[in-house]
Amino acid sequence: MKVEIIFKDSSTPKTLDAYSVYTKGGLLCFMLSDRKTLVKYPLCNVFSIVHEHRKHGGSSPEEV
Repeated sequence: MKVEIIFKDSSTPKTLDAYSVYTKGGLLCFMLSDRKTLVKYPLCNVFSIVHEHRKHGGSSPEEV
């Protein structure tokens, strides 16, 4: 999935091709699409993040 991050000190988004996005402690973590590379940024430096929402283990079943 395409993920765009805007950092506090930048107005231009950084784009990543990520397999998953999660937080751990004070870090925003990305497993890149190659499923081998982890990229971590301190949450205190992140202004916003945009990504599509996919079904996952915590998703509610769709109502029919």
